[in-house]
Amino acid sequence: MMDSVVLMTKVNMFEQDRVIVRLQQRVLAERDVAACFLAGSYGRHRDDAYSDLDVALVFTGADKREAAWQRRREFVRSVTPYVPAKSFDAAHIRSYFHITLYSNGTKADYRYETMDDLPPTSWDRDIRILKDSDGWAEQYQAACAQAVSTLPRLTASELDRLDERFWVMFWDVFRQVLRGDNDKPFTIYLELLHFTLPPLLHVLPPQEPARKGLLHAYFVPDTKATAAHLSELLTAYLAARTAVVRRLNLMFTPDTRFENEVQRLVQNKATR
Repeated sequence: MMDSVVLMTKVNMFEQDRVIVRLQQRVLAERDVAACFLAGSYGRHRDDAYSDLDVALVFTGADKREAAWQRRREFVRSVTPYVPAKSFDAAHIRSYFHITLYSNGTKADYRYETMDDLPPTSWDRDIRILKDSDGWAEQYQAACAQAVSTLPRLTASELDRLDERFWVMFWDVFRQVLRGDNDKPFTIYLELLHFTLPPLLHVLPPQEPARKGLLHAYFVPDTKATAAHLSELLTAYLAARTAVVRRLNLMFTPDTRFENEVQRLVQNKATR
């Protein structure tokens, strides 16, 4: 069993390395790509068989980037022309960001950047350069090494909007689960998690105890079990919200009277 796991790991890494080789060949042939580098785990040389590729394609100006962006699907598929791929624009993360999954299991995140609009960041402190023009990428990496790390941000107004939506959607799920319905509230539950958890998890570091409670979300056919879980999720949310407010020093004042009343209802109903 162990031999098969090791073999599979080596195969996966070989596929990733093959994509990197093909990517380098492609960017070297693209005149408008002034520089290309890998960030993330490949930049830090901490990649493993399950790492994705964080690819930065850098252009000299916005016009060349725009022209390349119009051909983004053609480009990502040409990296491995004999390996089928699916891809999409991740505008919800940032502009000019295209994510691709190749059928050999390699996932690649393509950032389309311009030299003038790419500020040095600690994220690019360690990079693996695949193409460079006039030493720009080396200079950029040196500047990134001096950049100060910044904490992920969540403003008080953003937290307030998140909080308002959480309470309403939470109760919408909870009341229907109490009714014995595990079908209709499931979609609302997914929306609740999608709207609430990513912003909090993004801000809280892995070592934050309050973060761990958010990772236990589940939804099962047993509505009584789900109701009990929702009570635990509410407790975990409040702990995470408190940790975010403390960590970011936000001016956020909860509606204590409202929250105490709802918590009392949840505790009474969930234990019946």
